[in-house]
Amino acid sequence: MKLKQTVLIMMVAAMPFTSLAATSEAVPVTQDDDAMVVVETRPDRNALTYRLSSTATPEQNKVLRAEINKTDRGTVEVIAPNAERYLERKEVAVSPIESSTDHLNLVFPEVKSVSPVVEKAINKAIKKYVSKVQNDVQKLNDAESTKTNVIMYYDVKTDANGIFSVLIHTYTVRDGDANGVNFVKGFTFNTTTGRQLSLNDLGGLSKQELINAVNNNQTVKDALGGDVTFDTMPKEFYTTDDYSVVMILQQDVHTIHSAGTVYVPVGNLRDRQNDIIK
Repeated sequence: MKLKQTVLIMMVAAMPFTSLAATSEAVPVTQDDDAMVVVETRPDRNALTYRLSSTATPEQNKVLRAEINKTDRGTVEVIAPNAERYLERKEVAVSPIESSTDHLNLVFPEVKSVSPVVEKAINKAIKKYVSKVQNDVQKLNDAESTKTNVIMYYDVKTDANGIFSVLIHTYTVRDGDANGVNFVKGFTFNTTTGRQLSLNDLGGLSKQELINAVNNNQTVKDALGGDVTFDTMPKEFYTTDDYSVVMILQQDVHTIHSAGTVYVPVGNLRDRQNDIIK
């Protein structure tokens, strides 16, 4: 299976599932709605003997280990919310959960809220996506002789004003390949209710409006190599503190490989009078 196909597998939308539970014991991977991520004791990844992939060469494992350590520095910090805003459910606390198994190193956020309902809803959505990635990679590796390796980490974009928006980055590379592919999944939640927000909830965006936003942004155009069109409308996005939306163009899906992931600001879609796309 080609690497691009592997990335596309991970783009399947997640459905609701059971609440997140961190554990140091491995939990069997299943395809049920109640599937849980396998979580094992965190290894010493600085050790020269640590291997993400039992089937990759020592040289490639060294590269993978360096990639993991690089993502760690920016994503595993615990976010301490403002106490007053936390009690008002305008912010949540965030801490990392790690799942390390052969071929996978997954670091994803666990949310704490003053509301158990909000906490459960947010963690359910995130955990289901992580479980989907894990299960898809395991099925792929069971079927393919050349194994696929995945490094996952997260990036909180906003945690204020009743909105929690986080990106989960997935770097996928097969044994023997020099370069992998990145996929970025966006989650945006209302921290008062715990509901995951869609692009339509934030005002909606048409394909032509996105194209206009790209063509009116020279930095984005330079990254993409000129004017663009889209066969399908990109689905992933995140929001900033002022509810402005940033669309995500995926590597090898909406952009060429060398462009990587490209982010397109499209403004506050609920108030478009001063929006760059109009």
